[in-house]
Amino acid sequence: MKTTTSHSCRFHRFFVLLLLLIFKVGNATNISSYAVIDSIVDFSTDKLEIKFKGVSNSEDHTTLELSIISSNTPFTIYKIEWINGGDVLEPSEPFSLTVKDEVEGKKAIWKIVVEFPYTSRFTADDMLILYTDRGSVRCRTSWAGELIETINMLQYDYEKQLETSTQNTRWAWTILGLILTMVVLISLIVLVIVRRRFVQKCREIENLSFLIAERTELNFELKQRVDALYGSRLDTLNMLCNEFFEKSGSEKVKLTIYNDVEKHILALRDSKSIVELEGIVNTYLDNIMTRVKEQIPELTRNDLIFLTYLYVGFSPRAICIFTDIKIKNFYNRRSRLKDRILASDAPDRELFVSKMSL
Repeated sequence: MKTTTSHSCRFHRFFVLLLLLIFKVGNATNISSYAVIDSIVDFSTDKLEIKFKGVSNSEDHTTLELSIISSNTPFTIYKIEWINGGDVLEPSEPFSLTVKDEVEGKKAIWKIVVEFPYTSRFTADDMLILYTDRGSVRCRTSWAGELIETINMLQYDYEKQLETSTQNTRWAWTILGLILTMVVLISLIVLVIVRRRFVQKCREIENLSFLIAERTELNFELKQRVDALYGSRLDTLNMLCNEFFEKSGSEKVKLTIYNDVEKHILALRDSKSIVELEGIVNTYLDNIMTRVKEQIPELTRNDLIFLTYLYVGFSPRAICIFTDIKIKNFYNRRSRLKDRILASDAPDRELFVSKMSL
């Protein structure tokens, strides 16, 4: 059955289709009333919808009315049954309908009226069943039945949504639990790492404090050993050297303090005193004199003696008297000695120079 797509000709098409149905034209057979009441071109959707419209009684039969909406969807109805009061009723005449070309690229609406044997018994369980090529379609034929069907559908949708919501909630809690577990694990790992680093830093600080205390104690012991070796003679010598240096132009002063200065100087310039000084320096400065001799063998005996006086901590003027040089020569000699040490290949050259500062 082909129809045009003009709403102004609907009435004319409806009348013609009714005539065609009377003469059983097309693929519809044995139906009380059948008509295409609307048809428009529609390629956008594929849809098939069957709706029950109503039931009514006449003198000798009961009429059931339904509508079918098809959008570009061919279909076939093989048989219709009506469950009424627990009985299965067949139409007064056999019913079948095949729709193919009528809906190709179109949206069409059918109004179908089917007659059944007369009945006055209607229940909420009454149901119209259509057997189609797309499966069975069940339509409630009472208002109470439609209400029950709607309630059942709403309950099914609610349970479905509740199940989906429950699953989503479970997934959400599971994901949240995993995230919290990961956060806790990461926090524990970070805490362990930070704690280890903190403990390591504390140990390093403790070791450093111990080394500083040890070095301070060694320096103090060095001073005590030097003081024990020379006693007040060192202080007296420094004082005499300072006076001798400042008043060296006076022959009378020279003669007055010469004997005392000479006695102290000779005592500190002899080989035995220098060896003792080197021993003290090595003991409390980590064998610095031994390492200087090993790493810089080109240094002379005078250079080593000069370094010994520097490492012990004598004043520049005292060292000038011990080594018999002038004050300006002292600074020049110390500067040249520093340069020679720094220019050498000695691994500890920086340490050697740092201990020369006064």
